[in-house]
Amino acid sequence: MRNNRRGFTMIEMMITIAILATLTLLTSQSISQAVKAKLKLQDQIDDVSRLRDAVRLIERDINLAYHYRDIEKELEQILKKKNAPPTQPGQPPATPPAPIPNDQANRREVPRRDPETHFVGAGDSLNFVTMNNARTVRNSQQADFIEIGYSLKDCKNLRDDKGSSKCLWRRSTPFVDLDVTKGGDEIVLLENVSEFKLRYMGKGKQDWVTDWRTDAGGDGATKGKFPQAVEVSLTIEKKVKAKSKKYSVQVIVPIHFPNNPEEGANAQSSWPQEQPPAQ
Repeated sequence: MRNNRRGFTMIEMMITIAILATLTLLTSQSISQAVKAKLKLQDQIDDVSRLRDAVRLIERDINLAYHYRDIEKELEQILKKKNAPPTQPGQPPATPPAPIPNDQANRREVPRRDPETHFVGAGDSLNFVTMNNARTVRNSQQADFIEIGYSLKDCKNLRDDKGSSKCLWRRSTPFVDLDVTKGGDEIVLLENVSEFKLRYMGKGKQDWVTDWRTDAGGDGATKGKFPQAVEVSLTIEKKVKAKSKKYSVQVIVPIHFPNNPEEGANAQSSWPQEQPPAQ
């Protein structure tokens, strides 16, 4: 009786092994390309996320810009001027009040010095006082406002110790003084920044301007007055394998409460007046 069972020939085995090897190679290449595409996409998502986080923090700081004004003191000065007796030509000045005895003068407390909060902005830097101050420790003794500064300077890349780039730095200090451009600690907020531009808009200016100072260096339209809005343009540029990728964001950030003198007067006059009852 003849045996009809046959096995694989050598040629069939070689063809099968070649097909399996080809399929394995194509599968591994596809998996490798998918992993590279995922890493590339994740890197882009991380860059955009860092950019948005930085812009979000800048927006929050500017939204809560703090302009201190002692309204009671201003009203007291207005009432003093209003109630002061008019002086006529040739009339002797009013008699000054009697001096306070030494014992009472020694008991007088140290006069209070009101804080001064300034806003100093340029085309590529910004320094001001903001209410965006989180309380990290419960019942800690700290003010609700801090001094903030943003500027563009060189820094070393965190991922590459040998590389460096332009970075956006954020400066903060709890001590508010007359010079809001100095003091405090700085941290890198964003790396690989190719553009950081600022413009300002407020009453007294017909268009956007690149400088706004509320201190002694300001002009008649900005001295003692905060802007109403700040335009922020931020761009990061990253080079990967001789290719450059840019991500840009431009936002207009309003200041919620500029607290300028004329705005306070307008706000006061805009309250609805009580109307007499109809006859």
